[in-house]
Amino acid sequence: MDDSNPLPILPQLTVLVVDDNDVNRMYMLHLLRKSGHKPLAAADGGQALALAASQAVDCILMDVQLPDMDGLAVTRAIRDGQCTPANPPDVPILALTAFALQGDRERCLAAGMDDHVAKPVRGRDLLLAMARVIEGRAGRPAQPPQPAQSPAVLDLSEFSRKGNLEFAAELLALFVELAEPKGRELTKAVQRGDVAAASGLAHDLAGMAGPLRAEALGQAMRALLAACQTGDAETCRQSHAQAETALAAVLAAARVHPLRNV
Repeated sequence: MDDSNPLPILPQLTVLVVDDNDVNRMYMLHLLRKSGHKPLAAADGGQALALAASQAVDCILMDVQLPDMDGLAVTRAIRDGQCTPANPPDVPILALTAFALQGDRERCLAAGMDDHVAKPVRGRDLLLAMARVIEGRAGRPAQPPQPAQSPAVLDLSEFSRKGNLEFAAELLALFVELAEPKGRELTKAVQRGDVAAASGLAHDLAGMAGPLRAEALGQAMRALLAACQTGDAETCRQSHAQAETALAAVLAAARVHPLRNV
């Protein structure tokens, strides 16, 4: 990625983060605060609509897969005026997805979202996408999306460079606490052929990989999610082996990471 171009200067924005994944939501709230913005948080579609109907926001970061109603349905409700007068129907909405299936972006745009950011979300990419949407509304030229990066097992160097070691340690501990039992449940779901449960768990783990820059894990879980969505249990089992190996590698790296002692 070319980081030579400076990030656009934006005023302080009130940003609603809608994501049911605790690790991913924690990361995005931290990122927004460190960038000078004021984040609000919702863990499901119902909370998102309630907040958007009661508090004015400048931008909404919307996870597509949510436990009650998906992000596409929430977006349609906002676009239909269900959150006025607190927010206008055209409030900027960015889609966040933990997988990148063909046609993903088109479905998000068709639902009324302004742009699409694939997880794992990188701080620079998210801020650039927010700038594109905000500046696009003001008639200024949008910047092109940034290219994807090579897979990594685990990379917390961004936090070290910025002096956020305590936050990184907390994020790492939360990942181990939540990802380990989810991994066990995923294995059980695959073994019994429960593709619906496996799909949900793969989605969760793909999202959790993002803040830790565990890109190999994210890719493996997105591949497993795509396999599960075929509805074929055997295809799901075949894809699970790589995902299981990737998760074990990240958990092993997390347990011995120097930040665990911060």
